[in-house]
Amino acid sequence: MSRSKKFKNMIGAFTFLVTVSSSCNAQIAAWNFSGILSGSPPVTYAATTVSSNIDTSGFNTLTRGSTALASGANNSFRTTGFMNNGISTANTDYFQFVVSPSAGYTFSLSSIDSNFAGTSSYAATPGVTMQWAYSTDGTNFNLIGSSFTLIGTPSTSPTVDLTSVSALQNVDANTSITMRFFASGQTATGGWGFISSTSVDGLSLGGSVSAIPEPSTYAAIFGALALVGTVWHRRRQRIAT
Repeated sequence: MSRSKKFKNMIGAFTFLVTVSSSCNAQIAAWNFSGILSGSPPVTYAATTVSSNIDTSGFNTLTRGSTALASGANNSFRTTGFMNNGISTANTDYFQFVVSPSAGYTFSLSSIDSNFAGTSSYAATPGVTMQWAYSTDGTNFNLIGSSFTLIGTPSTSPTVDLTSVSALQNVDANTSITMRFFASGQTATGGWGFISSTSVDGLSLGGSVSAIPEPSTYAAIFGALALVGTVWHRRRQRIAT
């Protein structure tokens, strides 16, 4: 085997080792509410899609704040508890879910996409103001970015960008992330919430999941890097002479 081919093979092996520890983009979790009937609104609702290597032991379930009681609408997760009192992390009219990676993995959250529907009076001009918040301890919450407003029903929210929130990046299994959704509309007891069709999720959390490399993997990567560097240095010396 020629030196050139050997060098290429070493580069290929090094690339493979790096790829083993790299992340892959994924839909972390999603909730599709199609099939829910107005006469039996759920108090809680488990995610219908969960990415592999996401902890499923007690996580990924959509729940409600104490004043966001269940109200009925087909294919929806809704409440008449959302009021017109503005957005505050102290409010008890909210929806929330908790996510965490499985042991041996980390995740980085990138986006939230959602579809909404409710009573026309609640979503009348100037619309429903909404905002997400996060917590790393389940108690202290931080609002994410700026609020957004939708007018009319049904409505699709703009994608909420999570990539600039450092606390939601490279999260390991020792941390659970709690996400809360707040809304404030045009009536004190308007119905509002997520809605789905059979082919479109009502709520989706995007991100990437990464395996945490074993110490032996790091050693192999660094060893391959050192070997590649040595070979490259020798080739440059030969060319120079």
